[in-house]
Amino acid sequence: MRLGHDILSPPRSLTQVDSDPSTLHITWQAPAKGLSEILEYFVTIEPLFSYSDRDSLVTRSWTYSAHTHSASLRNVHPGTKYRVEVRAASPEGKGYPISREMWTKVGKPETPATPQVISRTATTMTVQLEPVIATNGPITAYQVVVKDETVSAELQPELLGDFSTANSKKLPFYIAAQLPKENFETIFEVGDGKHYGRYYNAPLQEGVDYHVILGVVSTLNETKTAYSTHGHEQHENSVVHDFSGLKKSPAIIQLEQNKKVIMGLSIAIGIFGFLLIASIVVYIAMRIIVNKNRRSSENQELAIHAQQPNQDLDNGYSVAAHYVEEEKPPADHYRQLKEKVWIIPHQGLNVVGDIGAGKFGDVRKGVVINKGNQRNVLVQRIEDDSLGGNRKTLMLREFDAHVRIGSHPHVVGLVGLMEEFSVISVAFEYETSTLKTQLVESRAVQHYPVYAEKNRRFSTLLETQELLEKSPVSASQAIELLVGIAQGMAHLAALGATHGQLCARNVVMVDGTRPKITGFGLIHYHNDLYVPDYRRWHSVETLHSKVSTPKSDMWSFGCLMWEVTTLGGTPYSDVRTEEVGGRVMRGLRLPQPQYVGDELYQLMLNCWQHDLDERPSFPEVEASLRQLAEDDITPHLLFSLYPSFQYEPYSPHLEFMD
Repeated sequence: MRLGHDILSPPRSLTQVDSDPSTLHITWQAPAKGLSEILEYFVTIEPLFSYSDRDSLVTRSWTYSAHTHSASLRNVHPGTKYRVEVRAASPEGKGYPISREMWTKVGKPETPATPQVISRTATTMTVQLEPVIATNGPITAYQVVVKDETVSAELQPELLGDFSTANSKKLPFYIAAQLPKENFETIFEVGDGKHYGRYYNAPLQEGVDYHVILGVVSTLNETKTAYSTHGHEQHENSVVHDFSGLKKSPAIIQLEQNKKVIMGLSIAIGIFGFLLIASIVVYIAMRIIVNKNRRSSENQELAIHAQQPNQDLDNGYSVAAHYVEEEKPPADHYRQLKEKVWIIPHQGLNVVGDIGAGKFGDVRKGVVINKGNQRNVLVQRIEDDSLGGNRKTLMLREFDAHVRIGSHPHVVGLVGLMEEFSVISVAFEYETSTLKTQLVESRAVQHYPVYAEKNRRFSTLLETQELLEKSPVSASQAIELLVGIAQGMAHLAALGATHGQLCARNVVMVDGTRPKITGFGLIHYHNDLYVPDYRRWHSVETLHSKVSTPKSDMWSFGCLMWEVTTLGGTPYSDVRTEEVGGRVMRGLRLPQPQYVGDELYQLMLNCWQHDLDERPSFPEVEASLRQLAEDDITPHLLFSLYPSFQYEPYSPHLEFMD
């Protein structure tokens, strides 16, 4: 097939057949027609997301002959998401591209540093652990491994288990604790008798020479581990706690030399701490006097107080980021975030109108001017002085999430921030057209009756690529819309983010064709008249206990699929809002429209499984939707008119709070 002025159409069926940490294996098919005109293929990969903070990833390209339809793209980075693009070239030039997002497999993490023993008692050992920097994939968890050195045996990671399993199998090593990344502690007491996850940190036996090993776990599309070396050198700086010869209850008797050193350090720390506190008090007093009504962009700070790092956010949005629990300098977190975003100059942002209210302040419409170019933005205005410690911490967590989400073709992104006096203006991409509006407006019988009668169709939205190529109407494909949204949600899920209120109203349309997910974090807002009610999209666990996870978002995605296929229908429109929760928890599910195929509806049912583990992941749903979109034999979605056709009701009053 030729498009435009003799430009080759895109290659077909670009597929990732396999991968390893450093290679992507792909295949594709030639464009539908014009095989003799193809001179070569150009393959380009663009890094979209990597867990590595060290490596600078670049776009790379390869050229292949006209007869090549597979490639092994080598020297890619482990645990990284790439956009892979393939296009054919003819004597007239390069053709249209086909692209897919693909992940390389996670690589082995860096070897952790050897734990250092700080002190010992008869049954415990206190060690200092060092975190590992992510390079080849996410750092998911850490394992504290205990090895009995009185038994001559090498550590065999594939045999590692808990304390009970090690005893039953006579193994001289076991996992004493597994710590999620966010709960990692640099000082850890081996043998404290507590449970860490499913692992029992058993008290150590007296008189046994133990070594402690630190393991790091990296899980993405598979799991890789690495373990530290171990040896007697880890005991060199330890303090011995001796209980021998005591007739009363045990008391720690330290070596005199170490006791003197510790006492000296304690005195020094006390003096330094007093001076530091005094300096802070003086600084705060001077700042209140001098800067009471003025704040420059260079000196603006947000106070971060010690809070529980995993406190839930009341709009259902949470991020599984690592937050250090010990106190930091008050502005450290905010300054780190500022270094990662564009600071908009004062003359570069023009706020032009109110939109609504967000969690931390007013939300307004604005225009950003950068190098002569203008773009519309949504502006969350945050009055720093009006936020208490808890709310500042929550706001910073959400801001941090948007920074890490970065740029994605199907997620509304952060543009930058501007500081002025005590107000911080955070700017985001802004589109006024929502998927909900587009779906409802595509109801051809209601809005375009001439088109509906002429084409015998009840929607201006097209179902398949084939129809899109044949039709003069500029419209998006229904299933491709869902693919794009699944890609955006997969990106959020890969970062440990939960949306909490996914629905068609929280998807905006760029140029009427490309969906972008919005309505979460700092870009969630409402006005005084219309406050959205998301209960009709909520999962059973969210309705029951207000718990929201990525698998809860998968339930909501199933409802969104139903919204798209019903052209904006209101879920459970025949059920009163206050009854929805109970009915859904008792098994009520959205019905299968007559024009929706069994495979597509089964995919929705998979999203609505009561057991979270039975629900698919977003990459799995994306792959399934792609298969349906590329299936040119079985119709999975037909917007053709039939005699008994009726639209599913769209009832706006049921989608908002009373």
